[in-house]
Amino acid sequence: LTPDHVIRTKPHPLVVEGLPWEAEAEAARGLLDRALEEFAEAYGVYFEENVAAKGVERTRLDPLPRVAVVAGLGQVAVGTTAKAAAIAGDLYEHTIATKAASRGLGPYQGLDLADLFDMEYWSLEQAKLGKRRPAPLEGKVALVTGAAGAIGAAVARRLAEAGACVALGDRDEERLAVACERLGGRPHLALTFDVTDTEQVESGVAEVCRRFGGLDIVVLNAGIAHVAPLAELSDADLARVVDVNFQGYHRVLRAAARVFALQGSGGDVIVNSSKNVFAPGAGFGAYSCAKAAAHQLGKIAALELAPLDVRVNMINADAVFGDEAIPSQLWAEVGPERMRARGLDAAGLREYYRNRNLLKAEVTPDHVAEAVLFFATRATPTTGATLPVDGGIPEAFPR
Repeated sequence: LTPDHVIRTKPHPLVVEGLPWEAEAEAARGLLDRALEEFAEAYGVYFEENVAAKGVERTRLDPLPRVAVVAGLGQVAVGTTAKAAAIAGDLYEHTIATKAASRGLGPYQGLDLADLFDMEYWSLEQAKLGKRRPAPLEGKVALVTGAAGAIGAAVARRLAEAGACVALGDRDEERLAVACERLGGRPHLALTFDVTDTEQVESGVAEVCRRFGGLDIVVLNAGIAHVAPLAELSDADLARVVDVNFQGYHRVLRAAARVFALQGSGGDVIVNSSKNVFAPGAGFGAYSCAKAAAHQLGKIAALELAPLDVRVNMINADAVFGDEAIPSQLWAEVGPERMRARGLDAAGLREYYRNRNLLKAEVTPDHVAEAVLFFATRATPTTGATLPVDGGIPEAFPR
């Protein structure tokens, strides 16, 4: 047994019995809240008594448990990071095995609380307090849809770099694997699901909660494009685009909103909208109309979810091409027609879009990812806002 062991697991686990499995979630929440309050109170008494008895000054660690033993469920480990939770769970699993094995030799006798206090509050461990600076999204869980695309993959990577546990959702399993590789081994979950399928969406959101314990950030990003003038746009093609770009957003938002309501701890939704919401293009009606509907969905969600401390904001990007490993699927769809119309090759098309914005800037997936991070970190008290990431397109200025 080491000080690190005690710090990571606390002297005792939280023991929860009598959870009303068949009752409403609110009943279980009440029982868990009381159990946590009692655990924290007992920890406070343990700390104060030992400080007084030993005549020492110590900085009290947070009083919440790291391991819970739940009757009818098993062991649950928690932590501010996935790694910390996994270590706590592994340590306590071995602790239980050791206790069980020792009973074959005779009664088990653990260290008394005074000795555990000395280990948990060892002076060298106390000296480390305050030196570690947590990542801005440490302890947060994010879900990114369309994560196998150029923007989605960049967003997932940036959120992971900022400390979030990230669930990457997409229907393209091969491209999703490439996006996951870019996370550099950071905690993540790959989810193969289609936003047009309600059952897949709801089971995907549930899997995120099972894997990481909840949900804090949702990035609505999955989208498709279709090029056709309105006079030639078929019902089927319009319905297909709307099903992904608008109804798909609503399906994920609806499932996430239910989780936010159960958690009662707030949340953030970032809608990847489009410059086309304010400045649509001819021949791009299906996409522009669906994105406009998704944008309005975000505004309504901002109104409805604010009482839950859930913020909803929109990002209007333009001409985001991606790279060779993860190219933009949207531009794979619309690029050939745009190149033919303007007599340009692929490089020329990129240059055309760069030169049409005020800043003469090439907009990259990483730029969109930084905008998502801005909203996800709650740098300002903002909801219902639209942030253009387009280099400056006057006709697309929000107004």
